[in-house]
Amino acid sequence: MESLDTEVRARKTLGTVEYVESSGFTQGILPTKKDVVQNMLYLLQPKRAGQAQRSKEDAAQLLAEHLQEHWLVCNLHTIATQNIKKLILKMYEEFTRLYQTRKQRQNQAFTERADRFNESSEKLFDVFCTDAQTRNKLEEYSGIKMTSIEWKFLEDQRSERKMYYEDFTDKQELKMMDRRQKIQCLEHFRKLAREEKEGNKAKEMKYKSDEQSDEGTSVDESYPAEEENGGAPAFSLRGRRKRLCTTTPESTAMPLECQHIRMSIRRVRPGFYETVEKVKNC
Repeated sequence: MESLDTEVRARKTLGTVEYVESSGFTQGILPTKKDVVQNMLYLLQPKRAGQAQRSKEDAAQLLAEHLQEHWLVCNLHTIATQNIKKLILKMYEEFTRLYQTRKQRQNQAFTERADRFNESSEKLFDVFCTDAQTRNKLEEYSGIKMTSIEWKFLEDQRSERKMYYEDFTDKQELKMMDRRQKIQCLEHFRKLAREEKEGNKAKEMKYKSDEQSDEGTSVDESYPAEEENGGAPAFSLRGRRKRLCTTTPESTAMPLECQHIRMSIRRVRPGFYETVEKVKNC
C-alpha cells in the first residue's frame, strides 16, 4: 500500500476516539480491531482505488488477504480468507452504523454502544484457527508449525500486547507473490482438511445408524426362533443374510400362487404363516 505522508488522511470520530485511514499494519505485532477499521477507511477512499471507488466487498477481500499474510509471517495459522472477510464486514458495518447516527438520536444508549465499540477496538482482531484438527492438518501440509514462542506471542497479543515478533522484518523481505502463493496453497490444504473432517463425521453417523438398525432387529426380542425339526423360519438379520447367500433347490420351489408373498426383515404380510402351513400340507 502507498504512503500517506504527503496526503491528507480521512478522519472519522466516534465518541471520543478518532479513526484515521491507515495503509498497512505495524510490523512485529498483530493488528487490532481499530487497525482493521482504519485500513478499511483507506481502501474505500475513491482516490485509493483509481477510477472507480471500491465496494465494501472488494475492500474487505483485499484486507482479508493482507491480514492473513501478516499472521502467516508470524507463523500463525488463521481461519479461511472468506471467514476473515465476513468478520471484517460485520465489524465495519457496526462502525458505520454508529458513526452515521444522527446527533438527535445520540442518546445514552448510543453513548454506551459507542464506548463499548471504542473499548473493544484496542483489542486484537482475532482470526486464529482454533480448530485443532484443521490446524494440525495445515501444519502437516505446509510445514509451518507453531512453537512455544509463537503460542506465548499469541497469548500476549490477546492480552497485554507487550511482545514483539523479532523475525518479522526478515520475513517481510519475502516476495509478495511467494507469500500469496503460499496462502493459496494453505487455502487448498484447509479445504482438504475440512473435507476429511466432514467425511469422518459422515462415517461416524453412518456407523451409529447401522448400530441402531441392528439393535432394532434382535432375534430374541423381535422375531420367532427357528424350529429345529422344521417350522416357521426365523426372520432374523443373520437368517436373512444366510438365505440371501444360498439358493433354493428346484424341488422345493414356491408354488406360483404363493410367489407374490414377500418376506421382510422387519415384518411379514398378514396370513403369511397360514400360507406356509398350507404349502407344507400340500
